[in-house]
Amino acid sequence: MLWKTALTVMIISSQLNAAELEIPKVFVNGEVADADDFNLNNNYLVDEIEEEKARTDELLSNARWKNADEEGSISKKIDCTTNQSALIEAYHASVSEDNLSFLLTGSCFGAYRFVQTVDAEGQPTVYQVQPKNQVVSISSDKTTNPNNRAKLVPRKITASGSDFFLASLVSSFGNGLYLTDLEIEMGANDSWAVLYSRSSNGGLTDVAIKGNAEPSSKQSGVLIQNGAAAYVGGQNEGKASIEGVALGIQMRSESMANIYGSLVINAQEQGITTFNGGTFFLTLSAGGKVAVAEGGFAAISLNDGGEGFISSSTADVSIDGNINVDNSSLHISGSTVISDSARIDVWFGSNLKILNDNSGITSDRMSCSGPSYATVNGLQMNNSNGNGCLDQSSWKVLIDSMLPPSSVSKQTDTLSSKMVLESRPAVEPKIVRERLQDPLGGKLPF
Repeated sequence: MLWKTALTVMIISSQLNAAELEIPKVFVNGEVADADDFNLNNNYLVDEIEEEKARTDELLSNARWKNADEEGSISKKIDCTTNQSALIEAYHASVSEDNLSFLLTGSCFGAYRFVQTVDAEGQPTVYQVQPKNQVVSISSDKTTNPNNRAKLVPRKITASGSDFFLASLVSSFGNGLYLTDLEIEMGANDSWAVLYSRSSNGGLTDVAIKGNAEPSSKQSGVLIQNGAAAYVGGQNEGKASIEGVALGIQMRSESMANIYGSLVINAQEQGITTFNGGTFFLTLSAGGKVAVAEGGFAAISLNDGGEGFISSSTADVSIDGNINVDNSSLHISGSTVISDSARIDVWFGSNLKILNDNSGITSDRMSCSGPSYATVNGLQMNNSNGNGCLDQSSWKVLIDSMLPPSSVSKQTDTLSSKMVLESRPAVEPKIVRERLQDPLGGKLPF
């Protein structure tokens, strides 16, 4: 304890220097010291010391050596039962730390990065804090109650004369965000529940996300973009879900997601969607499923350079909805089962491979357009039922029939003959009338 006391004295003495103190009464030589003046000076010093001591105690209470766990993370238990702002207050009290861990109880306000304040004219305004290279972990506190499951709920933020209701969490600028065993209730003004951006990383384990019933715009459960990467899944059946949102998991701009376990996605429009280089690995186990509401666009949608790898181990239907592959690549294996009402559309330079024999897909529920490539185990892709889908062998047959290997030498001979003819003297042209033959007998091989 001696070194702590010495530290306190050092902090107080360094802050209480003569230049900052304003002594009420300054005595001069020969002056009779009045007891009231003497006591006034003493009381002033006592008040200043007490104030500085309070500040020092606050610094010490948040010091890493007092709060850090064995991994070096500042760990705090947060009880929002009587104070829903407790998580917000705890985060900003330690916002400069690079590794924070919060154990929650009750319903806590989310969107903790925002700071509500007033401007110079006394009007409500807000700004957000986004440190760089900070890791934040949030989970339910199981130390006293193993069944405790905390919840993040929307908070009201006022700015520009309007009220906004937000619960969303953000990880950006190389930060890390790890959520475990929580529920997230999205606010009406949330665009996403969790955002990973700008080379950040993290994961959601056994997290249940629920969209707002009356959102101001389309909502995404998890958005991963701009070089970020995240794990999203469930280790315990029934605990991981994304529902009530337009888009379940959205990836774009060279991002990556590993989606696994017992996660259930019930989206209104698209379950998992990629754009401009998003890549995902989907490995669902018992209870896991990706589904869209009736009339929704697709359970799986890859666009403009997206890549998807699906290998589920459950024997139940794990993809309940259409699959759309547009200028992208999708590889399906394992025991992945596609619902019997789902269609697969492959567009413009895409690559589809379905390697497992229990996928449930049939050729009449497939459609291909453009120079796409489709392989389905157990099915021959040769424009069956006019679906436009060709596998590797069918593409070879088509290419060989349209451009046979001998055609190159024939074209060379024709070109040589033309050059010889052009070198001969001009003669009066003859009109030749003959019936032109249809190439290949007017039929394609399919």
